[in-house]
Amino acid sequence: MNKSRKSFGVAEGKIQASILLKSLHCDDVNQSNQAVKRFQCLPEFSTLSLAEIPLQNIKRKHALNVIAIENGFYSWNDLKLQVNFIIGGHLNHWFKTYEEAKSYQAAAAGYLFPYKKQFFICSAAYMEEIGFDPNDQNWERIDFDWVRPKDSEAWRALYRKWLSNENK
Repeated sequence: MNKSRKSFGVAEGKIQASILLKSLHCDDVNQSNQAVKRFQCLPEFSTLSLAEIPLQNIKRKHALNVIAIENGFYSWNDLKLQVNFIIGGHLNHWFKTYEEAKSYQAAAAGYLFPYKKQFFICSAAYMEEIGFDPNDQNWERIDFDWVRPKDSEAWRALYRKWLSNENK
């Protein structure tokens, strides 16, 4: 029997980061070494030896970035901004590069979003599903492009509205 994978969210990422930090400082040498190795994925620790990493001032923000990278995101900030964009049941158009996605969007319309190291174009129905108003005039101001918006103030306005909907 296959177990369905639990959906990953910001709260789960924070829990995993806390566990990672505790593992880093635990008395079990094997567990601590495994945690140290995981921090090597961060640019600031990538050139350090395994013995040097625990001597650094490792903070929660570092552990959060490790969790994000391990889940395919560039950073914790990217994870926070993108993880809630994925909801099942919609057939979005996926692209490996921004340029491919933008070209498709120019020909077929839709809303352009990032997810991990890829991009997708979605419909107005999907936008409503994830908590956006697809008819908000700010979408036109940002050229329906969440990744590289033409108007950063319009993007911030959309983001604030979306956050306020998420917190209701």
